[in-house]
Amino acid sequence: MNNLKISKTRTVAKGEILLSKGDICKQGFMVKEGCLKSYVIDNAGKEHILQFAPEGWLISDLGSFTNEEPTMIFIDAIENSVVDVISKFDFDDLNNLDKETLISMNIKYRNNLIASNKRIINLLSSTAEHRYNEFTQLYPTLVQRLSLKQIASFIGITPEYLSDIRRKLSGKK
Repeated sequence: MNNLKISKTRTVAKGEILLSKGDICKQGFMVKEGCLKSYVIDNAGKEHILQFAPEGWLISDLGSFTNEEPTMIFIDAIENSVVDVISKFDFDDLNNLDKETLISMNIKYRNNLIASNKRIINLLSSTAEHRYNEFTQLYPTLVQRLSLKQIASFIGITPEYLSDIRRKLSGKK
């Protein structure tokens, strides 16, 4: 994204919260190094991971960012990370962006929407084993970097069941 003004590049410590439920999202984060996640916490206090953002991914709450309404999600760093911070002010003036930047941004948002829709369909209609296989295809670099608990939260199962699936799949090879 050549001509998108970047407010700043910043280092984010593992565990640092970048967005909390109830905040108005005023920034997006393009991950240069490390990994961020977005998630919700249910009434029982259980975390449900919505998205991982490893290197090259963009993460934000687009609804809150666009409509200036309180967010329902949290975003924090899973690993020590370096991110480009894109503020609403930087993003709003599309007239100052070149065609290449607009195309790049469009592709990133389109891919995010496609991945989100695919994830919803998989959660509603696929087996846990299929969801794990989809996860490994979508996030191949994260399989070894994330904990079993984080991966299980993303695919909607317990860590114990994920261990069983991984054991079963390794026996098939």
